[in-house]
Amino acid sequence: EAENFSFHGNHEEAKASYAAAITSARCSRFIHEQGLACELAGFHYKKIGDHVSAWSFFNQAKQCYADWGSQVKVDSINRQLELFRLHLPEAKS
Repeated sequence: EAENFSFHGNHEEAKASYAAAITSARCSRFIHEQGLACELAGFHYKKIGDHVSAWSFFNQAKQCYADWGSQVKVDSINRQLELFRLHLPEAKS
């Protein structure tokens, strides 16, 4: 649902849906689902230009994947964070 809202530009609805997905996964103790929801939220916030929130969600995703034991996903998020950092306006000055 959050992805659909994001795709169609309904940003407030997307934010609420990502938050609900993250909370639901956390409450159900589905750490891998929480990681995925955080990762997708990170991409959404990156797309709309909220780099601080995007960075935070990507880091939350990385921690979830680490807790789940998926080094492949941790490495993937680390690469994403490095690319993201290189494209931040502050990193260019």
